[in-house]
Amino acid sequence: MGNKRRPHSHPRRWLTAVACAIAGVASAAPVIAGSFKVNPVQITLPADARAASLTITNSGSAPVSIRVQTLAWTQKDGLDVYSPATNVIVSPPIFTIPAGKTQLIRVGLKSRGGTSAYRVIFEEIPRDTPIVGQIQVTLNLNLPLYLLPPGGGKAELGWRAWADRSGAIVVEGRNRGTLHAQVIGLSAAQGGRRQQLSRQMGVVLPGATRLWNVGKHPVLSVGQPLELTVRSPTGETQSRLVLEQR
Repeated sequence: MGNKRRPHSHPRRWLTAVACAIAGVASAAPVIAGSFKVNPVQITLPADARAASLTITNSGSAPVSIRVQTLAWTQKDGLDVYSPATNVIVSPPIFTIPAGKTQLIRVGLKSRGGTSAYRVIFEEIPRDTPIVGQIQVTLNLNLPLYLLPPGGGKAELGWRAWADRSGAIVVEGRNRGTLHAQVIGLSAAQGGRRQQLSRQMGVVLPGATRLWNVGKHPVLSVGQPLELTVRSPTGETQSRLVLEQR
């Protein structure tokens, strides 16, 4: 397989949790929602660090109360698997931020053993006494926490693609490296024709596989070589493979 890389712009580091207008609501009551920013949106814990810090800013006009939950994150048979995390310490786990103010959060581990990735979930706590005539929308922000190996590690992705009996195509990414790999888009070229396969963001954890079910693409022929383009936050990589039949 040959690989080429083309750079493109990095994603922004700030993520704002905001509520969207809800269409089709029968009631004419106004929708009230909190608003907060988290920085950074990807939490990394180097091998020599005991904890990581992040800030949450309340950009709304009213106080917002937030609880933090954590999940262990692994991958099995190409799918993400989440389970209760007992190894992660969050301080403080519950807090209230006044309007326009910022809260510092510390996330650490009891030990470095076990899984290499977690999810940290920031969940807005609803008000105890809702305002009459208003619909309250609470926010939920789910961020990744990655444990980095000594030296930072490196992802090593290998790719396969096959069509099942119905003609639907599955793309598999296997990470033989020691660092997670983020994918934000997949496309394929065969016979001079390029097909967009997926814009679904996904992560391949170290030592794991992840599947993208990309549907039917009749212009891609089974048994023929194709060039798969994998888009990541740092650029694009091309890999040559054969579309298999299963």
